[in-house]
Formats: sequence, C-alpha cells, structure tokens
Amino acid sequence: MKIVTFLAVALIATGLLSSCKKGDEASPEDKQKAEDFKTFVAAKQFTLVSYTADKPIDYVEDDAEVKEETNLWPYVSLWIKDDHNVFDVSTGQVTITQNANKISTISEDVFTRAFDIGADKDGPYLNFVNYQYTPLKYRLVDFNAEGFTVYVDWHSGAKVFSEFKVIP
Repeated sequence: MKIVTFLAVALIATGLLSSCKKGDEASPEDKQKAEDFKTFVAAKQFTLVSYTADKPIDYVEDDAEVKEETNLWPYVSLWIKDDHNVFDVSTGQVTITQNANKISTISEDVFTRAFDIGADKDGPYLNFVNYQYTPLKYRLVDFNAEGFTVYVDWHSGAKVFSEFKVIP
C-alpha cells in the first residue's frame, strides 16, 4: 500500500511540475503574433499619436490636485510627440529621430536603442523605451496597416495604452 501511495504522489507531483513549465511558455498563437508583428514593423517609421488609460487615473500623483483622466496625451513629453522610430529587426535596434523637440540629455538628432519583440506566458510583448529612452516592456494589443497599440500595466490596476501610427 505504501508503494501505491508513493507512486500516486510521485505521479501527481510530476504532473504538477510539468504543467507549471507549460504555464510559463508562450502559446503558439502568441508566438506567431509576435513573429507577424516583427515582420510588420520592419523598416517602417512610426510616431506616437495617442496615450490613454482604460480607466481614469491620476497620472501626476505627486501634486496636490487629483485628476481622474483617461486621455493622457497632455502628459506626453514634447520630445516624444515628434519622434520618428524605425525598427531594424535584423539588429534589434530602433533608430529614433528627434525632430524639433529634443530631450535635453541627448544632443544627437538621431540615436539608437535596443528593442525586442517576443512572446511569453502573458502574451506578445515589445521591449522598447519610455519617455526618457530607457527600457520598458510593453504588451502588444494589436497592429494593422495603419500602426500598432501597446500597453503597460499602471500600478493602480489600469492599463496605459500607447498608439503608434505608420509615417508614410
């Protein structure tokens, strides 16, 4: 009887461990969506056109005024609003062209940053940059001929969306 109990426990433990491993992997659909997205962004120019939240948030939390807003475009830094971003999937570098408005910490008109597109257990993602051009992981919502939308989770439970359009 002890052997049967031991074997049953071992079998259950093996099943749990193998199911945990599968739960950490991306689904085939998400992997394919990430590959399709890589193909889509290759050598196109994009610019940010929208910045929103799926539910009202107080975006500037360190001031005295509490605003609950979903349209976050007024908070986008001017130097981000006129950037052009070109993704080179062969090198994993995005070329960022600063136009009339530049961040004060980067003097170059054109510079590069690393990026990555992939998928994990939470779905397709885009490792890109934030408003200070430092790395930030975004989740891919969708993409079409006109552009793409990604989001990050806000600490209040909201999702903050960034929409990029193709520059013809």
